[in-house]
Amino acid sequence: MFSGSNKKFIDLVGRKASSSAAIFLSLGLVACGSIPHPDLNVKTPAVWRNSAISTSSIASNEAWWTSIKDPILNDAVDLAITKNLSVAQSYERLNAERALEKATIASHKPKVGLYLGPNSSVAFSNYRSSSAFLFGFDFNWEVPYTAKKEGERNMAQANVDIASAGIVAAKTSLIAEVVRVYGELRAADQKVQSIKKIVGYQQGINEMFERSIAAGAVSQQELMEVRNQLSEVESALSEMIAIRESALQRLDMLCGLDAPMEQWLNFSDAQWQLELAKIPPFAVPVEVIMQRPDVQAALAKVMYAAGAVGVEESELYPKISLEGAVLYSGTIIQKQGANNPEGLIKFLAPSLRFPLLDWGMSREQTNASEAELRRTILNYRDTVLQAIAETEITIANFNAMDERMARTIEESASLEGAAKRYKEGMSAGYLSPLESFRGQAKLQERKLVHADERAAWLAAFAAANKAQTNMTTEKSRAVEKPAALTK
Repeated sequence: MFSGSNKKFIDLVGRKASSSAAIFLSLGLVACGSIPHPDLNVKTPAVWRNSAISTSSIASNEAWWTSIKDPILNDAVDLAITKNLSVAQSYERLNAERALEKATIASHKPKVGLYLGPNSSVAFSNYRSSSAFLFGFDFNWEVPYTAKKEGERNMAQANVDIASAGIVAAKTSLIAEVVRVYGELRAADQKVQSIKKIVGYQQGINEMFERSIAAGAVSQQELMEVRNQLSEVESALSEMIAIRESALQRLDMLCGLDAPMEQWLNFSDAQWQLELAKIPPFAVPVEVIMQRPDVQAALAKVMYAAGAVGVEESELYPKISLEGAVLYSGTIIQKQGANNPEGLIKFLAPSLRFPLLDWGMSREQTNASEAELRRTILNYRDTVLQAIAETEITIANFNAMDERMARTIEESASLEGAAKRYKEGMSAGYLSPLESFRGQAKLQERKLVHADERAAWLAAFAAANKAQTNMTTEKSRAVEKPAALTK
């Protein structure tokens, strides 16, 4: 016969053996899920067709827009980066995803809780009126033998990468737009100045024709034509002033302002020039295409979808958890005469939940996640091809605009010389005021075209630099808190 102590020992060994057997049996019956590792190879060009060999000595970490040597533009870009609301939103989204990543990692660790409350199971047994309270600690931990936790970590990291790419994309898009709108504003301001001069010349011509008609030197028809030309340029002046105001409003919005800067309202009367000599040709290594924010975001989406596949596949397998508690049980009410001793309750045991029948829901959710993974892979490849095309187009466009600007600069110098000769000719008397006014008006009309070409060159320059945004370089720069978040 066995003694009481021997029976207790056998029961204890039997319970531990059954708990261990449950764990090993469940691990032996199921195959662990895994995170897919998709093939993301995309064919990229060996060389860029529209690039030139660079002779640049500019440091790689120098901001590209500073090479134009325009202090007003530099101030506008700095203001936009710190006060633009879209950049501020991207900054906060990155902070949120980083916090969620930490929360995901923390959720994979054992959860410990403090419990204080009733133990309803004590209310039964042999007591008609009884209750007890519990006070102590319990914990729960799901054993990570499937790909669930790895998939959740991959998804959290992918969200951080997407947010990082988002803030870089927001900043680069903002800078390119500020540069483009600034070019439109400067061009509109220059055109307003030129049209004002044309209006002055046309007014002088109109006055000469009005005096000449009384002497019979010109016809009424000729006077009407001159007056119509004056009305046309006055209308053009009003339209260009409205265009300048529109550019001002857009620049205000990009920089997070409710009123334009004083320096934007009072540009110099001198002709707007761009610093072109120190801007080298573009030389784009093929590897840079993979560092664009849109490509990096598409890659992160693939990693997110791969993690989701692992999470969904884990739902097909049993869930094994380890649960335990150290609690103090105390009696609140007990039946008179009954003996219900108080004391500690402690246990440590595994639990197993095995999916039996869910009518195919888990399998179809897995199928959906696998289809989504295939879609994100296709989207990644499509994004890379679009990035290649965009880079090629922007470089080709800038190269064409750069060649045109070289001719524009030469013509601008010739126009300045011609304007000087018109003034000297009228002073010397071998040109009439009418000829001089008409000649000066023609020169100003040509300057209108030059202003548009400068704005187009600046827009092409911004687009070419935006297309070559390097996430590795941008990540190395500290992300400062935007001033818009301090309000």
